Order: sequence, then structure tokens, then C-alpha cells
Amino acid sequence: MDISIILVNYNTKDLTRDCLKSIYEKVTGIDFDVWVVDNGSVDGSCDMIKEEFPQVNLIETGENLGFGRANNLAIEKSSAKYVFLLNTDTVLINNAPKIFFDFMEKNGEVGVCGGNLYNANDEHVHSYGHFLDLKTKLVRTFLLKNFFPDVREKVDDKGNNEKNEFKEVDQIIGADMFVRKEALEKTGYFDSDFFLYFEESELQYRISKAGYKAFILPEAKIYHFEGKSTKKKKYKTEAKLKSEYLFCKKCYNLGRFSPYKLVFFASHFVRLFVTPLLILKVWFYIIKS
Repeated sequence: MDISIILVNYNTKDLTRDCLKSIYEKVTGIDFDVWVVDNGSVDGSCDMIKEEFPQVNLIETGENLGFGRANNLAIEKSSAKYVFLLNTDTVLINNAPKIFFDFMEKNGEVGVCGGNLYNANDEHVHSYGHFLDLKTKLVRTFLLKNFFPDVREKVDDKGNNEKNEFKEVDQIIGADMFVRKEALEKTGYFDSDFFLYFEESELQYRISKAGYKAFILPEAKIYHFEGKSTKKKKYKTEAKLKSEYLFCKKCYNLGRFSPYKLVFFASHFVRLFVTPLLILKVWFYIIKS
């Protein structure tokens, strides 16, 4: 098998249907299978998949395992050379998996690649990013980018690839990660400590440290209807802030009494007056970590 295309579904039945339709309509010229890991949906997603897409390998977890742990279940079962981790709120515009496959076959040093993502209005949206590091966090928190020109470009870069550049990047966003299975066998799969957000960053950080590169391929085009699978804003904010700290703690070996915790406290200070309970929960999480 060339590619395993893996989706994690949680109560996104209609989005998942559209995504699966686009896969079977657009992907040709390669041997592939499709896996859907369902995180305990109650919207009839599993019945829809069984009835409309019987060729899909469906894994029903019976509970919400989060993004990383759910993907791990399918990655472990896959015998393909590459895994393509695709959000359910995406639709393929063209044969992106074949474009990724051909590129990776010719470039053995590349561990991860992704394509240009677009919204429903065909506008460029977030497709790649830079690894969050403590210096950049400090510069963003205290608005110091004019004093640190070496990180100004990183702070200003929205990752939309509006210039349609083929280029090496730090990381591909989790909506369309095409990953060399060999790299995953060397570095390990997703870290189960992450439930949502930054798990793809932490994994790609390890892949990068193992010597692999990441590239954005603008000729591969995918719609991304961002945020449709997580609609509770306060929950999203809390999960994102906690995962952001967890990423830095793991990747930069922050100790229990690290002075960098102060940077994280400061970065949330303004929000304390808007959503005090949420921010206090995040601070308590950081203190305990």
C-alpha cells in the first residue's frame, strides 16, 4: 500500500461524508486505503460510513480520545509507506495525495509535507507554521518584534502561503499532514499527553530533530473549513493555552520551577480580566506542571 488516508471524526457526519466523497473522486494513480477513527460520535456518523462507504476501515473508540491518540490507532494498523492525516473539515480540490506521494518518493530527506489550504471563498488560509520557541513567545507577549529583527518574520508570518511558494517550513498544520511512516517509526507517534492542539507541532518537532525536513507544496490544493469540528470557544481557548505550554515544556525541557513560566503567566494577563475563571484554570495547570 502506498498511502493510508486517516480521518478522526467526532460528531462531524456531514463534513466527514463530504471529505470521503472528495477522496474517492479525486485520488487516482496510487494504491491507498482510508481509515476513519470515530471518537464516540452520537450523530450517526458510524452508520453513515458503514452504509455509504463500506470500503472504509472504521475504528470505533466508544469515547473521545482526542486527535493524537485516535490517529495513533490507525497509524499502528496501517501497512502503507505513508500516512496522510486529513481533517474531516477538509475537501480535496485536486489529487493532492498523489502530488505528495510523487514528491516524497523523490526526496527521502523529507519527513512531512502539506499543501495550500483554502476557505470556502477560495482565499488562502493557514497552511504551515513555525515552531513556537521561548524567544518568540517572549517577543510576542511584550510586543518586542522591532527590537528582535531575527524573529520579526516568524512573528508576522501567518502561514497562508499567499505567494504560492514551494518552500521548506518548520511544520505543516494538522489538517493535512502527509507523513513518511519510516520517520514515525524512528520518532514515535503522537504523544498521548496532548488531547487537542499542538500535538502535531510536538510530533513534527521530533521528526525535525531526527533530521527530516518539511515542505509546503502549493500545487496540492485542499479546502479547509476551519474550526467546524470544535465549536465551543471557551473550551478551545483553554485547550489551546494548556497545550501551548505543554509543547514548550516537552520540547525545551522546562523544569517545574522554570523562569519561563512567568512568560506564560504574563502572556495571559490581559485575558484574566475578560475570562478570569478560564485563565486561572490555565495558570493552575502551568503551576502544577
